[in-house]
Amino acid sequence: MVARTTSTQFIPGQRWLSETEMEQGLGIVTEQQGRIVTVFFPVTGEDRHYACHDAPLARFRLLPDEQGQHGDGWTFRVTSVSEQAGLLVYQGIRTDTNTSVTVPEVQLAAQVATHHPLTRILAGKTDRLDMFRLRQMAHHHLQRWQQSPAVGLIGARVDLLEHQLYVASQVADRHHPRVLLADEVGLGKTIEAGLIIQRRRLTGRAERILICVPDSLAHQWLVELLRRFNLNFSLFDQERCEQAASSGEVVFASEQLVLIPQSLLDHPFWSAELLEVDWDLLVADEVHQIKPAEPRFQKLQQLTQHIDSVLLLTATPEQAGLEAHFARLQLLDPDRFVDYEAFLAEQERYRDLAPQAEALAAAGDDAALDDLLDSYGTGRVMFRNSRRHIGGFPVRQLHAERLSSGDALQVRFLWLVELLKKHKQQKFVLICRTPEMVLTLHEMLRVQHGIHAAVFHEHLTLVERDRAAAYFASPEDGCPLLLCSEIGSEGRNFQFAQHLILFDLPTHPDLLEQRIGRLDRIGQQQAIHLHVPIVPNTPEEILFAWYQAMDAFTQPNAIGSLLYEQFEQVIQQLCQTVATPEFDQAQVEQLIQATQTQAAALRAAADAGRDRLQELNAYRPHHLQALTQAIDELQRPAELEQFMTEFWERFGVDYERADEHYGWLRPTEYLRVPLAGVPDEGLAITFSRSYALIHDDVTFLTWDHPFVQQAMELLTNDVFGCTAVAKLQNKALAVGVWFIELHFSSRVLAPRQLAVQEFYPHHNFRVLLDSKGRDLTDKVAAEVLERQLHFVDKKQAKLILKQLRSDCQQHIQGALEPAEQQQQQALAQASAAMQQQLERELTRLQQLQQRNPYVRPSEILAIQHRQAGLLEAFAQPLLQLDAARIIINIPE
Repeated sequence: MVARTTSTQFIPGQRWLSETEMEQGLGIVTEQQGRIVTVFFPVTGEDRHYACHDAPLARFRLLPDEQGQHGDGWTFRVTSVSEQAGLLVYQGIRTDTNTSVTVPEVQLAAQVATHHPLTRILAGKTDRLDMFRLRQMAHHHLQRWQQSPAVGLIGARVDLLEHQLYVASQVADRHHPRVLLADEVGLGKTIEAGLIIQRRRLTGRAERILICVPDSLAHQWLVELLRRFNLNFSLFDQERCEQAASSGEVVFASEQLVLIPQSLLDHPFWSAELLEVDWDLLVADEVHQIKPAEPRFQKLQQLTQHIDSVLLLTATPEQAGLEAHFARLQLLDPDRFVDYEAFLAEQERYRDLAPQAEALAAAGDDAALDDLLDSYGTGRVMFRNSRRHIGGFPVRQLHAERLSSGDALQVRFLWLVELLKKHKQQKFVLICRTPEMVLTLHEMLRVQHGIHAAVFHEHLTLVERDRAAAYFASPEDGCPLLLCSEIGSEGRNFQFAQHLILFDLPTHPDLLEQRIGRLDRIGQQQAIHLHVPIVPNTPEEILFAWYQAMDAFTQPNAIGSLLYEQFEQVIQQLCQTVATPEFDQAQVEQLIQATQTQAAALRAAADAGRDRLQELNAYRPHHLQALTQAIDELQRPAELEQFMTEFWERFGVDYERADEHYGWLRPTEYLRVPLAGVPDEGLAITFSRSYALIHDDVTFLTWDHPFVQQAMELLTNDVFGCTAVAKLQNKALAVGVWFIELHFSSRVLAPRQLAVQEFYPHHNFRVLLDSKGRDLTDKVAAEVLERQLHFVDKKQAKLILKQLRSDCQQHIQGALEPAEQQQQQALAQASAAMQQQLERELTRLQQLQQRNPYVRPSEILAIQHRQAGLLEAFAQPLLQLDAARIIINIPE
């Protein structure tokens, strides 16, 4: 919107804006008697009387392409403006019905967007020059971020590992992905799922997300999603469902991000309520735990039929047999997976191609390998990376210490003290079964030997756990030992430590693997040392022998769960009788022999069943070059820190760097607007990924982070920095010569799931005019001009604005044409790029569909739908004035 005082003549029905009281909204001239004009302001219900020759009023006028609001509440886009008897009449398109409308200015709504640049200029409202510059910087960063293929992939508190990035990038951009993520233990399926979720959210492809996990992992998932991805999911267990139901609304409609335990699927009412919400994405973890014959599986099947996009996660896809694996694949594509016998035959044909694929991989013939994998691989349905294929895992070294008989706790405690003294400079993680044992050890170490340790158990709050982890992690002030209950083997990774103490042993192999997995993760740079104290005639003696028989300490143990199912009763009996006369040593020998035999058979079967074709398909390093380059271009932590530091300084947030790695953020009494997520007491932040990985309590900022997104949104959508006056000191120009620099915001409005910003991000077009209205945009580069501009105080700026405001409207009207030309050029380039990319994708899928039945027809339709939708959106761009800066020459 713009305004202009054309004369001192006021006509009833005209709309004017108060320069001194913009909050009054639009006023209506009701009468003019002699030298006095009366203006009624509907927003406040007040009449104001002004001297005609000196009224602090600005004429309100909408320009073509701007949005207006009718007094009845509906909005319209202006197409043309005419004047009849001194009153403005707008022709436009109503936005809700897409019909033509005629709106006399008297019918305009009283509320007015007071943040519009020219409205503020007319009222003498300007910002500091540095705020204007910060706004332009935000526009630049927002455009670069929106268009990057790395959006959503850089913000996680994780190492950016290539195989995870490959899976995430392959899945996240599909229109309706339906895949099984089946990487082996320790390769990061949860991270892959989180990256996919985050990218789909930030690009608009998914908003409502449902995650279903085993009950025992619900807390771990909540922590991982919040800590690693800044995703604040709500846990809906039975108690939460009952609370939500009391409001009378659909239970799961109150939140966008919902996590449920698997047991909720057993509840007939709550599971039915899940189907009342239009979810964009379903993620189900540990799906191998849900047997096809169980009623719970049928509920999961209903969800997969109800929700278009589905991610199923399991590290052991064939653990319960190929038939159960086939049933899970049917959840993803029931039209493709119909006949089990045909599926088996197809798998055998794929395995026959494995030697050919291996040869191509060894020869480095990427093009031929891609053609083979695309034609026959199952990677569109299932991704399974293996440790053997990825590499980069540490060696496990077992240090078992057989101790003397006696009080088991006291004997192990004395051993622990000696171990810590022997390795004073090392970090140790000790995991035991219960929080009671954690507290007992903590007190014994402190009182008897003055050894301070951090504690980590389920009775602590999340904040207390964060502090304990940070205390342990700190290389300067931290402690050498972290005491964990069994929860210490869930949800946290301590890759900076190399020593794990198994003070006692869990009864289930999967728990043992989880404990070891806190240190033995991909990215661990050194060998893992496992310290196990063994006291004779204790359950640990039996468990240690059993675990050794299955080789559970020195290598990943994917078969442990199957062995436990087979030997559970024997193990329990031996552990219960180990210190009694009923104990039978011969039975132990039989257990060891049977375990060794069965473990060898299970591993051989697993290796024989390995689908090498699937393994090669799940990670193609040669496809990652463009993505890794995009990630490097987007991250730029130094540039991000500069931008955020300037933002905090302008908005009343104190940022104090503690050292080169992190700083402290704290809101001050001068805070301009409330900032979500910044507590009054402040918080520690870092821009360093490596530092964030070992300091969970420090907030990790990237361009994906909500803090940064909030800053860019405030600076590009709100009033901040949209007007300014700057001083030019050029002796070659006459005193008082002035220019106006205008920035136009260009957007294309389309349904979010079309991700239009990937082809046409938020644009900011610059037009520079001199006082005669001549276009100097191409003649004076922005960066050259910027270096010559200086600050003007508010009082002087207001006088300049008042003097030039009449000319500003004429110049803005004249700037629309060059801005539209820039927009048309950008749209043509975006449309061409979009057509080229989507046509390439479409042709590839259509050709693949002739050879590979895993390409679903819906994938092809989705590309065609996106192409048509984007073409329609590109035909209706929205161009609006975003910021204006008046530059006046005042040489010293």
